[in-house]
Amino acid sequence: MRNPYKVDKAKIIKKEKQNDITYLFRLKLSSVLQKNFEFLPGQFMQVGLMGFREAPISISSDPKDSKKYIELTIRGVGRITNKLISLKTGDEMLIRGPFGNGFPEVKDKNLILIGGGCGFVPLRSVIEAYGNDKKIKMQILIGCKDKNTLFFKKSFNQWKKKHDFNLILEKGKLPGFAKKSGFVTDLLDQPLLENSLIFIVGPPVMYKHVVQILLQKKIKPEDIYLSLEKRMYCGQGVCQHCAIGTKYICKDGPVFSYRELNNMLYSL
Repeated sequence: MRNPYKVDKAKIIKKEKQNDITYLFRLKLSSVLQKNFEFLPGQFMQVGLMGFREAPISISSDPKDSKKYIELTIRGVGRITNKLISLKTGDEMLIRGPFGNGFPEVKDKNLILIGGGCGFVPLRSVIEAYGNDKKIKMQILIGCKDKNTLFFKKSFNQWKKKHDFNLILEKGKLPGFAKKSGFVTDLLDQPLLENSLIFIVGPPVMYKHVVQILLQKKIKPEDIYLSLEKRMYCGQGVCQHCAIGTKYICKDGPVFSYRELNNMLYSL
């Protein structure tokens, strides 16, 4: 059994700018660890550097590539993350994980992915995991502040070609993709794929409004999954920072169905 407290080195083999404060890092793990590495979309890594603390970072790569590399999308918003995004190709990070429970496996269902802002990061793994499965139809709904805060813009053309891809910006437009300004909830006015699981990641303020609309559309609570990526610290449910009643976001989540959250008496 792998020691969850054991720190491993990960070498940066590719660094790609997403916007002014966000970078996609492709990491190569040690040969033994990489050979046996597996993860579920929605899981996260603890990432740090000597002399700095760790930060929980969602994995954003294709699970099928996990034996070759993993990709982390890091946004510089604090001391540790700003230090991490300053690293260059060839530098090393310290990692632990993966941690938590990810999104459920998709069988005999379609997928609706709803992302707000930087919350869309772990949903990229879902797109990569199921994007070539011809049995699964996928509807992608993204809301973001403006074109300068978007991630994964290089993938938009491919996603639009293969899936029902929809983008909306709070401010401005993006030719070919975002035709009007507004919020991700405005994208829910259109017909949604039937027989679908719905995966939602974004700021907490978005969840209440999105879920309310979905329930009005007669979507079952057990078919709605949300990632509660907040207050996570140790990844093991030890520090108590992410406790919700008897559950821990970092250990029992971060992904929960809306049915589970209701049973936990958690209020969006």
